[in-house]
Amino acid sequence: MLSKLQKRLLSIAEYHSLEWAERLKEVGGPGVGGTELAYCPHFVQCADTRDEYIRMALETSIPRTWEEAAWCYVYGLYRACILLAATLLEIAIKYELYRKEQSTSTTLGPLIQKCGKIGILAEPMISLAKSINLRRNDVIHANIQTHRAESLLYHTGEEHETEPIKDLSRNITREGWLTGDGETISISFAGGSLTYSRVHAFKQAARASLFDVRTLLKSLYPSS
Repeated sequence: MLSKLQKRLLSIAEYHSLEWAERLKEVGGPGVGGTELAYCPHFVQCADTRDEYIRMALETSIPRTWEEAAWCYVYGLYRACILLAATLLEIAIKYELYRKEQSTSTTLGPLIQKCGKIGILAEPMISLAKSINLRRNDVIHANIQTHRAESLLYHTGEEHETEPIKDLSRNITREGWLTGDGETISISFAGGSLTYSRVHAFKQAARASLFDVRTLLKSLYPSS
């Protein structure tokens, strides 16, 4: 059974390897500046007090969360990428606020507003932060289902990306349809023939959130 599942996973990986490589190139490749964050704080070297432990925990979580978010994007886990990008934003904001006043007990929306009021983030970064939070809310609070249902059901919104399938033979093996890995295939009839497309739900939103949070971190830690 395990060997059969391994072969299945290898087939799926071979099918997706080119697009994974393309998305890895988009985020900057493996290593620093890509899947490893180039812009992060390096202020806490050791911890002796509770305050120092909290700051160290927040600080070390910034690059680790970036890495998880980046690989989620590479592997097409777009909703997870959106949530992790917003989580990374919240960690960074709480870290900056905690360094100033040791107070972080609020949710992301009010945290962003607070950063604007006390000058942690300049106005352009506030706008990026709000966009990241809006995409997060679409996913975690089901806002897209309740406010823009057609966008999700028919993948018509700018959050998504649809890619025509030019060679259908790549998707079919002797065992049947290859992409039994959560991928959505859209079938339409136009001009007397069937056309097939691969739907990347939330791909555009995930890329925007990932790049927005990296820009924001660069503004906070430009000399890292």
